[in-house]
Amino acid sequence: MTVKMDAQPDMRRKRVQMLKRLIILSLMTAILIPVVLCVILFLKVGSLEKQLNRIEEMVVLALQQSETPTQDGVSPADTESSSADGEKNDGEQVQVGETENEVPAAQPEDVLPTDENTEPVRRVYLTFDDGPSSNTADILDILAAYDVKATFFVTGKEGEWAEAAYQRIVEEGHTLGMHSYTHKYDEIYASVDAFSTDFYKLQNYLFDVTGVRSEYYRFPGGSSNRVSDVSVRELIAFLNEEGIVYFDWNVSSQDATGVQYTAQELVANCMAGIEKHETVIILLHDAAGKGTTVEALPMLIEKIQAMENTELLPITDDTVPVQHIKIAQEETED
Repeated sequence: MTVKMDAQPDMRRKRVQMLKRLIILSLMTAILIPVVLCVILFLKVGSLEKQLNRIEEMVVLALQQSETPTQDGVSPADTESSSADGEKNDGEQVQVGETENEVPAAQPEDVLPTDENTEPVRRVYLTFDDGPSSNTADILDILAAYDVKATFFVTGKEGEWAEAAYQRIVEEGHTLGMHSYTHKYDEIYASVDAFSTDFYKLQNYLFDVTGVRSEYYRFPGGSSNRVSDVSVRELIAFLNEEGIVYFDWNVSSQDATGVQYTAQELVANCMAGIEKHETVIILLHDAAGKGTTVEALPMLIEKIQAMENTELLPITDDTVPVQHIKIAQEETED
């Protein structure tokens, strides 16, 4: 009887020790599993970062290669796409194929004559898309300091700050152009009705704010954009019926690409194209993320002002339009 009673405490101790071991093992497992998972995730994140960096390097390289101009002023990407896209949108003759940065080949009417006896005046137009923004005031301050007038193709921004920016653009003698109210390609290019609704909304809004009824338009992505669900020719016809002139560009700063150009490089991009044309319309952007464009502006103005027989002007009714899409003359006469 004594032996059995002594055995019971030993069994209880063993059970208690076993339970302790199980508890400790469970705790260690609960601690180790998250640690192991964290290590695995950390390694995977590092691997993904390396892959993303390689992809980013490849994209930047591809962009740089596509933007390298040929002797004609057209990038290799443009040359490759011209045959495929040259007859898009029901017969428009697209001169260039991309959005917001590409530059068309020089047209005969805007190329400087080579006759040594002539001294043509080169007319340069600085145009700013996508504003107003937090950079608009700085851009206007720079233009005022150099006594230069420019053209702002604006979008629909609401609020006192935006209204003040529109008003200042007009009051300081700059040209107020339209660049769509929403700048949402899938909405404004869904149909002619959608385009016209957006157009009237912006034109009426600008008139209410500034008292100026804008008569100049720039298509988001340019008239040669490849995202419109309707023929751009139909949209041009609508603008013509409204007495609106649309403007593209023949020189681009390249400030809306994925490449982070320095201010000096943006200026160089512009200067490389200016000398090729008599009428020069430069594409710049007035957006919150374009601080480098603001930094480049004084340098660009000084270089242009130093050129002989060259004027910096705002777009007016006398400006020769630069347009990427040319509709056949016989069609426009019908």
